[in-house]
Amino acid sequence: GIIFDAVPEMTSHEQNALKSKSKSILHQSFPDQLRTVLGNEISEEGLNIFHEMLQNRLVLKSMAYMILDAVLIEMFPELSDVLTLEQNLQ
Repeated sequence: GIIFDAVPEMTSHEQNALKSKSKSILHQSFPDQLRTVLGNEISEEGLNIFHEMLQNRLVLKSMAYMILDAVLIEMFPELSDVLTLEQNLQ
């Protein structure tokens, strides 16, 4: 049987629209208090860099693994020497 059907490839126009929408949602969700403290220019530039990082598949995968490691360390503290490689550094 067929498990799932492949999603049709997005056109470049659809990709650009999705990228623009995700960027605007990221900017809208940034707290105004933090924007006031950092300044508008620094906040905009930082959010643009963060958005570009999220578009990179390798960076996104690395961030997901780092978050997974942090969650596992919180759940199982005895694994901290294995997950953070503290054992190899000492």
